[in-house]
Amino acid sequence: MVKDYKAKVLFVTSLGSFLTPFTSSLISFAVPKIAGTFHSNFTDIVWIPMAYLIALPTFMILLGRLSDMYGRIRFYRIGFIIFSIGTLLALIADNIYFLILSSFVMGFGGALIGTNATAIISIVYPKERRGWALGINAMSVYLGLTMAPVLGGILTQFFPWQAIFLVNIPIAIGALILTFVYMKESKIDEIKKKEKIDVVGSLIFTGSIFSIVLYLSLGQIYDFTSTVYLLSIGLVLIVVFVFYERRTESPMLDISLFTANRTFAAANFTAFLNYVSTFSITFVFSIFLQMVIGYPPFLAGILLMVEPVLMVIFSPISGKLSDKYGSRGIASAGMLVIAVAFFILAFAGPKDGIVSMAIPLGILGVGFGLFSAPNTNSVMGSVSPKKVGVASGTLGTMRFTGQLLSLALASAILSVSLPHSILLQMFSGTVKSKIDPSAFENGFRIIMILSGILSLIGSYTSLLRTKRNSGQS
Repeated sequence: MVKDYKAKVLFVTSLGSFLTPFTSSLISFAVPKIAGTFHSNFTDIVWIPMAYLIALPTFMILLGRLSDMYGRIRFYRIGFIIFSIGTLLALIADNIYFLILSSFVMGFGGALIGTNATAIISIVYPKERRGWALGINAMSVYLGLTMAPVLGGILTQFFPWQAIFLVNIPIAIGALILTFVYMKESKIDEIKKKEKIDVVGSLIFTGSIFSIVLYLSLGQIYDFTSTVYLLSIGLVLIVVFVFYERRTESPMLDISLFTANRTFAAANFTAFLNYVSTFSITFVFSIFLQMVIGYPPFLAGILLMVEPVLMVIFSPISGKLSDKYGSRGIASAGMLVIAVAFFILAFAGPKDGIVSMAIPLGILGVGFGLFSAPNTNSVMGSVSPKKVGVASGTLGTMRFTGQLLSLALASAILSVSLPHSILLQMFSGTVKSKIDPSAFENGFRIIMILSGILSLIGSYTSLLRTKRNSGQS
């Protein structure tokens, strides 16, 4: 009975973990069609996927904190409700600005879902089985990434753009119903302590993340030097946030998690490096395959599926291995494999046909599959049950902030090699002229080398841990 209960909880949390990346990828696929429908320019249309992503890192730590205080299952359910409301708003949107707002609402719901999915799994499963469960959960994330390119292409080609939002409603509502069916006898929310909400700290943190994210997004539209003041504001607010949190009675984020728990700090920083180095790979290859080589979208999507398919295969395996042998070595090996894949792409180049691209993409997928679940296991196993919501929110913040920075760095590097006007046209789906392959490959090589270096650094930081840590991290 208990075993069946855990499996049911894992299934429901995996549905939530599937939904967030699946929706993000679907929105990205639909951007050109939405731009044509509303006759929008790049400076407007880019905010649809950005609004969704901005909401995720901005609120995850705060929502994780509130979930620890007032109930993780309750907030998990609220996440599906808010996500569904945002989806319904998107379906009736009659202008681009209302659609941007709807995307932000969906992202806010996604932040609630993502924060609590990992936390709930970490509570339900004991440490000797937690890595395996987190591996299954990570597999659901990669399933979302795997299915989105193909399904997104079909939906945007044969149906109105609203179809990408319509497909999410049964998933969200079905998952919400299952939380009442499968989680009603849960003891997940027994461990919680009512404290004052750190409103000031929350506002400071939200302002810092939003300023940095705004800098990253506006820098791609204009240039990074003219918007550097936003980066400065964000960095100053982070310093203010740290000083304030160390002195307030009921902090939103317990800074001692980073200063006194080296495992927690190292694993979160490694996750950040991982997503900075890997998230832009689909973005860069999509441009190369469709704009430079001229592959049709369906073929490009099939090739890009190689990476997430192998992630799906290896995530539960690595999670189970981390339960038996510990997390650090496996996660570090995963980052090392990722680094090897990037250096192969950098020096072998993507110009020698499908096989020359598929092999390193497959190696990249293996490395990511080896890394993700053990690293998550390391983070969640390094804190007490009372802190799992904050730990999950912190890890999610690192993940999505890394994703945004990854795209910003890739865009900045490519803009040096390619005319800015061509980049703007590509994102809006209106590019007319063929891109010079040699110019693109120079930028591609720099991105791959930088990603490989960051992955090597992550391979080292993954090995760090607190000597007193009681987990198997």
